[in-house]
Amino acid sequence: MIRLGIVSDSHDTPVWLEPFLALANRERYDAVFHLGDGRGDVRWLAKRLNMPLISVAGNCDYGSSGPREALETFEGHRILAVHGHKYDVRWGLERLSYRAEELCADIALYGHTHEAQASFVGPVLTLNPGALLHGEYAELLLDGRRVTPYLKNLREAQK
Repeated sequence: MIRLGIVSDSHDTPVWLEPFLALANRERYDAVFHLGDGRGDVRWLAKRLNMPLISVAGNCDYGSSGPREALETFEGHRILAVHGHKYDVRWGLERLSYRAEELCADIALYGHTHEAQASFVGPVLTLNPGALLHGEYAELLLDGRRVTPYLKNLREAQK
């Protein structure tokens, strides 16, 4: 089984970085995704996480030369990671789903809206962890063909 931690939209505001770092290392994720809008936070996490960090640049990552898309494979699942602004995710997830299908990905991770959600759009599981700026994150469990998303909040995890 593969366990992934997913964050987005931390906006270089450190309030929830240390709690997420502690949680990620405690949970021993196989990898962490950062879906943009927080390049300074990505650099901070990269130095401290005990697992791979996969990141993409967002619309507020001014001057970033980081990738705008990442395509990774875990447990036989192809995962597309984007920030979401280039796919107009505020107005619907169809364009993002089409892009995932074009790349033969069955999961599309995105941020940008600051609204946590997990749903299928066609055959593609779309997952937005919400904004780490507000303590929101997601976990994705991959166990063979089974994919289970969890939307979480660090406030709850600390109880």
